Amino acid sequence: MGKLNVDFLRTIAKFEAAMRKQFLIKSIFYKKMFRGKGLEFDYHRRYTEGDDASLIDWKVSMRTQELVIKRYLEERDLKIFFIIDVGDNMVLGSGEHLKNEIAAEITACIAHLAILSGDSIGFELCGEGIKKREMFSSGIKQFYILEKHLKDSKIYGGKSNLGKTLEVLIPYLRNVSAVFIISDFINIDEKTSKILKQFASRYETMGIMVKDPVDVELPDLKREVVIEDISTEKQILINPSLIKHEYKRHALQQKKEVENLFKKSGADLLTLYTNKDFILPLTEFLKLRIKNKRFIIPRR
Repeated sequence: MGKLNVDFLRTIAKFEAAMRKQFLIKSIFYKKMFRGKGLEFDYHRRYTEGDDASLIDWKVSMRTQELVIKRYLEERDLKIFFIIDVGDNMVLGSGEHLKNEIAAEITACIAHLAILSGDSIGFELCGEGIKKREMFSSGIKQFYILEKHLKDSKIYGGKSNLGKTLEVLIPYLRNVSAVFIISDFINIDEKTSKILKQFASRYETMGIMVKDPVDVELPDLKREVVIEDISTEKQILINPSLIKHEYKRHALQQKKEVENLFKKSGADLLTLYTNKDFILPLTEFLKLRIKNKRFIIPRR
């Protein structure tokens, strides 16, 4: 494939502008989303207007007859890990952007936020085997390393095996605070589902499923076309108009299975499309995690 159609600086600026609109300032968002409540209890103090109501200690409040909240020692050095699918299945797009380009920009937005807030990031680009792995490090240099690899067109391709990637990673991800898995989740078999459940039980896991409209529905073509199964490399000649409804039914069923898998695993999943701007949905997704008290906290 040629040069990726990505603009990290512009996308990151749009993402941070959206956060300021939602949360007034970036630091408030980050403190709520990525700091959470911390782990160490410090002391009680009287509740004042504007405090996080989820911190109210109701037992102590009942005893003292006034609202009091728990204060926690602020924790540092969160470790955020990114698993980015760079297989053949991600090098697809029916419009302006390919799935891997959207995945790269999403990763850059979240990673930049973590790095500028003083935390550590690590990442693995996985396609046919491990393409690139960097364990945790803080500082803007680590972001530039990630950016360099995400922009490298030579790193994309090969048969994706997400289940194998997760299985191999488990021994390496010690004391990780959160994991983002960014993929189209097309090649999810029973073995991968089992490993993903195990993975989500160990780590605070968030999936971002990147889809192209063609993943869900075939375009209206009045001619026969050749398609190839990227897993088996088998090619067949099809008439899209004859299988369009069956294709859509199967695609929606597969998407629903992935959604149910994440739900049963207790992990959050966001679905994004290559033909729609992802900034607002991503910001809303993170905001909803705060509302639902899905905090990311440090691990020891």
